[in-house]
Amino acid sequence: MARFKFQFWLDGDKDQELLLMEEIDHLKSQRSFTKTIRDGIRLIVDLRRGSYDVLFELFPHMKKKFNGDDDSSNGDDLKTLMDKIDQLAQIQLQSSTPQGLLMAAKESASGGPKPLGGLKKIAAPGQDEDDTDLLDIKKDTSTDAGLNFLRSAMALQQ
Repeated sequence: MARFKFQFWLDGDKDQELLLMEEIDHLKSQRSFTKTIRDGIRLIVDLRRGSYDVLFELFPHMKKKFNGDDDSSNGDDLKTLMDKIDQLAQIQLQSSTPQGLLMAAKESASGGPKPLGGLKKIAAPGQDEDDTDLLDIKKDTSTDAGLNFLRSAMALQQ
């Protein structure tokens, strides 16, 4: 029996991936992480093929909602959505320019940033206003740099 292992990275600087890391920790604590990964990949591949078989297999209650057979969805949501789309279409048709709202917004804006009036110009700092005389830069003459590096590397392994 062959077994395969796959790894992936998450970026800790992105908020969505941090939330995903928390979910992964929760799934691992419930021992359902691997099954969730398998089901998720199956679902995405099936949806990209245009099929809903895996969706309905994993979530049987979704088939009723998808087909409109669900009692809680009586078509009011669809009617509200269609009304909103009609309102947007009417706004688009009533636009004064033939190019639409986006072009009208671009035409109304004057070209480029406007200068700020009434501000005094600030002169650049003079030659003796810098702080170079406060900073004393010297070359490191100690010979313990290699030893410091090895100590740091060993500390990381412990």
